[in-house]
Amino acid sequence: MKTKLPYLLVLLCALVVQQASAQQAPQYTQYIFNELVINPAYSGSKDIININTTYRSQWTGLEGAPTTQTLSVDGPARNARMGWGMHLINDRAGAQSQTGAYANIATRINLSRTAQLSLGIAGGISQYVLDGTKLNPGDETPDVAIPEGRESQILPDAKIGLFFNTERYYAGLSVANLIPFKDDNTIIATPRRHYFFSTGYMFDLGPWISLKPSFLIKQDFKGPANLDLNAFLLMYNRVWLGGSYRTAVPMFTDVDMSEIKKRNAWAILAQVYATPKFRIGYSYDVSLTKLRDFSSHEVSLGYSIFKKQNGRTITPRNL
Repeated sequence: MKTKLPYLLVLLCALVVQQASAQQAPQYTQYIFNELVINPAYSGSKDIININTTYRSQWTGLEGAPTTQTLSVDGPARNARMGWGMHLINDRAGAQSQTGAYANIATRINLSRTAQLSLGIAGGISQYVLDGTKLNPGDETPDVAIPEGRESQILPDAKIGLFFNTERYYAGLSVANLIPFKDDNTIIATPRRHYFFSTGYMFDLGPWISLKPSFLIKQDFKGPANLDLNAFLLMYNRVWLGGSYRTAVPMFTDVDMSEIKKRNAWAILAQVYATPKFRIGYSYDVSLTKLRDFSSHEVSLGYSIFKKQNGRTITPRNL
């Protein structure tokens, strides 16, 4: 289906060539089930090997809309105080794309029998591409230089994070895009530094049902912070059902309140353990702005490899 907003690619082109180093970080809805995509300190926190893959189609049907694919693996090292992980990403929005690979390592400190604090770092490289052949401004060409061919750059990247968790509570703080990049000669937009804070708690509502409220704040100090408010039910330790409300809050910046409404969206999510090792997740997002006619879809698959410790099998934690 063709876009109902024909100026989208024109606007994208103008933003790309005028605001180098101003690209937004990829959007995820199911990070709740795999925080490795936003925090390297999450590596190995479940004490099992986890494999996760995600496909996200944002504003499906809108020409040039973002799509994101990720693959991540993490687990505990032989040293019980260490965790490891890796993360691959392919993100595309209109004529611009990012393909990256990261390696994670985390060290864990046992604060008590049930409390643990992890410090994690991730290093990697990303290839950023701007394909001028996919830009079609038509009669509304912005007064900027549009590349006629394919521009590409490979740049280093790094992330750092803290992750604290008990059997019921968790909190994480991380920073992405640590290595600054500025080149006045480039027309490729690279992500600006982003800060993430997430936290949540698990409440028992009965013998077979639990409630997990949580929230995530994403901030780049260039505009209003993104805020996700989430609530999920876990039933029979096999089925997750819940929803999210995404908005913006004017933290550390002065912003017109009309800009806040442009961030509003809601989502419903479900994740099912088809077997004790294999899980399937799906989320459906709807914007509460002019893009409300274009929903977003995200599908995830996960597989866990359990291990034995002191003669018993270690199973996934629900946090």
